[in-house]
Amino acid sequence: MKDDSAAPYVRGGEWVWVDPDEPAEPGRLVAAWADAAESVTIVRLMVVDGELRVLRAPDGGLPDIAVTRDNETMIRGVVVFVGRSV
Repeated sequence: MKDDSAAPYVRGGEWVWVDPDEPAEPGRLVAAWADAAESVTIVRLMVVDGELRVLRAPDGGLPDIAVTRDNETMIRGVVVFVGRSV
């Protein structure tokens, strides 16, 4: 497994822009539905063992979620910008 220390992340209070048409590639931040359909969580898409796609929280505070054909629609889009208000 690759080193996550330089992985992108979102700090508390920052805003994100999500593109639903951008491909969810390894190492990209994605917006994905959490357990409750009305909430969204930002996680990072990773590849483990070359074939298994896994959603992993950047801070490691949530369990990994394997992405399969059955739950692939939980990925809402790719984060294309992170910023904060001034």
